[in-house]
Amino acid sequence: MSKIVCAISGGVDSAVAALLLKQKGYNVLGAFMRNWDLRDETGHCSMEEDHHYAERVCSTLKIPFHCVNFVKEYWNNVFEETIDEYEYGRTPNPDVLCNQHIKFDAFLKYAKSKLNTPTIATGHYARTSENFLPAGVQSPNDFKKCHSSHTGERNDGCLYKAIDENKDQTFFLNKISSYALKHTIFPLGSLYKDTVKTIASKNNLGFIAKRKESMGICFIGLRDFDSFIQDYIQPKAGNFVLLETGELMGAHNGYFKYTIGQRSRISGSHVPYFVAGKNIQSGDIFVAGGTNHPCLFSNALIMEAPHWISEGHVLSSDINIRECEARLMHREPLVCSKLYELAEGKCLLILKQPLRAITPGQAVVLYSGNKCLGGSKILNVGPSVYECANNGLKFAPYRCDSDIWYNIFHNYGDQILPCSPNIMDDINDYQNMLKKYN
Repeated sequence: MSKIVCAISGGVDSAVAALLLKQKGYNVLGAFMRNWDLRDETGHCSMEEDHHYAERVCSTLKIPFHCVNFVKEYWNNVFEETIDEYEYGRTPNPDVLCNQHIKFDAFLKYAKSKLNTPTIATGHYARTSENFLPAGVQSPNDFKKCHSSHTGERNDGCLYKAIDENKDQTFFLNKISSYALKHTIFPLGSLYKDTVKTIASKNNLGFIAKRKESMGICFIGLRDFDSFIQDYIQPKAGNFVLLETGELMGAHNGYFKYTIGQRSRISGSHVPYFVAGKNIQSGDIFVAGGTNHPCLFSNALIMEAPHWISEGHVLSSDINIRECEARLMHREPLVCSKLYELAEGKCLLILKQPLRAITPGQAVVLYSGNKCLGGSKILNVGPSVYECANNGLKFAPYRCDSDIWYNIFHNYGDQILPCSPNIMDDINDYQNMLKKYN
């Protein structure tokens, strides 16, 4: 009987993952990861409640329960980088960092060294090329159809989208290694969320199926973001500045509290203004009126050297361009793109159509069909539709990367300029597509 360690979070997904593994005949051990020390938290955190439910799940399933402490690893590899990114004016994604450094690195090493178990499992909605057909799947033919690209293959360390596209979590798994994937099983990759809850209810796990899912960041708890972040970053006063005119619209006490595309909270204003850019030297935040203002739309970005899940996807020196699909936000549609290699391994991504609120610090994840190729972090965002108006190029006053983009334009300008006679029609088409997708 194969032994496997299943991460138990206290939610329904990990509980059903463990259940399905046990039904398959695995010798399942449950492990709860404690990633945040409550002694460092002045507000409420659900960690203790999660621990209670995780232990109850293991008791119900009659599997051993382990509590693993990764507080130090989480602080060093996730929390500190998150705070640094906010201070630099970016908007990080802690979930990506947590999966990369904790759940599919530290946890995997712990399972092997401490529990003598070579394989882990989680409740993520994703798939590897190794088929896992749970007993709860009622339509094997549909399952095989969805796996047509890799049915019957052994786990070769690749990552594929889940059957349930609404719950697919490959976006947050883009930085994990092929090695980790070869030692991981995703029991829920072929199931829909409703089916998962039904399985839980029919197997004495109804108490966990009814529990409200956690959607926030664990180290913030129930506190609002503003009060939390001020504990770690010194407030810096600045102005809200109207992008078109330079008019001062109001004041704020921290640029790091705002992200691109977010509605700004300008006291006394009855017009909705949205964040277009930030100048971290002056502390000023530039805003524009209207959620679909052209300054919020761009079709190019520069990313860090991408993490490729499979070495076969790395750009070679003689082929420095590849076509792929990109996703810049979870649950948003994939967009056809072209990827060009730049100096120091960085890459230029040119999107087929402008997207709203491309944000430095956020993840950009690359796909080819159902396969997740890997991903990276957005460093710089290309000129907006507003900056490229009237077939010209006039950079916004908040930019500190204009030299970078002038150099990029020298080589790729004809492909980057998002200024066509029908540009607003393109933006409206994208917004309509987004509504249908959601």
